[in-house]
Amino acid sequence: MGKKDKRHRFAFALCLLIPLSGTAGCVYEYSEPTRTPTADPTSVTGAPKPYRDPQVLEQEAKNYAHLERLLEDAPEPVLLSDVGPLDGPLRGFGETEKVPAAGRYTVTAACVGASEANVAVGQEHPGAPFRPMELALNCTGAASQAIALQEGYVFAHLALPAPGDTPWTGAVGGVRVSGPIEAFPPYDSR
Repeated sequence: MGKKDKRHRFAFALCLLIPLSGTAGCVYEYSEPTRTPTADPTSVTGAPKPYRDPQVLEQEAKNYAHLERLLEDAPEPVLLSDVGPLDGPLRGFGETEKVPAAGRYTVTAACVGASEANVAVGQEHPGAPFRPMELALNCTGAASQAIALQEGYVFAHLALPAPGDTPWTGAVGGVRVSGPIEAFPPYDSR
């Protein structure tokens, strides 16, 4: 290998090191909450542990059966449907589906085993403010509301309103978007 090749390799190595050396003296500090050590290292990270309490599992099964009766079949085609746990390690859930045509759709939601829950349903549109429709549920029956949707994706998310961890009781919820109950004419840009 000649002197010229060695100089090219040295220059190339310097070119790689110069951008890195500019950030070598930077220090970034982020405040992080302090955590106390736990006795079980598997509970710190990873997937939630499977449910083990047979009484709560039995209550959850009863709650799902009651929820199914509350969210009985809609006369319109179902666009989005999701059910899941409201409390415990897997608390809250959501779903996204594609809306095939603009129109008015029906959002129906219910919860069983809790005192209340919230469902948020909406769409994101570039350049428009994000304002999902929120429906408060009192968990005594199903609640429905009509909502205007555009072609694109719609999301629905159901959760308990209280922040933080909640004990697992078997509370469940469900949300369904069906329709359209009224189709909007196609957008004309003329």
